[in-house]
Amino acid sequence: MADPDALRAFADSMLAPLDAYDHDHGGELQASLRAFLQHNARWETAAGELYVHRHTLRYRMRKVEELTGRDLSSSFDRMEFWLALRARELLAAQD
Repeated sequence: MADPDALRAFADSMLAPLDAYDHDHGGELQASLRAFLQHNARWETAAGELYVHRHTLRYRMRKVEELTGRDLSSSFDRMEFWLALRARELLAAQD
């Protein structure tokens, strides 16, 4: 998946619902998802990085699941989200 168009399509297919929600609601779903994944789904650590209560982070992750139809208790879904976020980082670095 070194093709930038393929990376963009993959990332957009995973993250578009979060983009729309964050834009319309001034939300922090993507940043919260990134922290959650970077801290290996450790609620306290990820919440601490975001300066929010762990219940706030849990609410946000439920919203991610609701909007995307994915399950964050699934390692496969977490991996796909991580890859999509990483693809966005790589694409931004190329621009």
